[in-house]
Amino acid sequence: MSATIHDEGVIALMLERRLVEVASAGMDSETSAEVAQLVADASKLTLAGLIACGRALHAAAAVCFARGDDDAEILHDMAQRLIGMAFDQVTLAAEPVPAGASRH
Repeated sequence: MSATIHDEGVIALMLERRLVEVASAGMDSETSAEVAQLVADASKLTLAGLIACGRALHAAAAVCFARGDDDAEILHDMAQRLIGMAFDQVTLAAEPVPAGASRH
């Protein structure tokens, strides 16, 4: 495992923990603005970053949903957007396979 992946993993876990803590208490305007900026800058994230941030937002959405908080739906939508962008990166990075050919 490379140092970069380890660092991204640690950052992702810290982000998820922070978002879940904030969501447990109720999203504040500062965190909401940070989340909005994160999603706005999503095109700059690596594949691992997109997945990690999407997971963190999804966890926060689950906490908000359990509390009956209105932020749950928007956090879930943002998470889905980032995860969708990650899938797009994977799909676009895959080499096309010609008809009738097989991968080895």
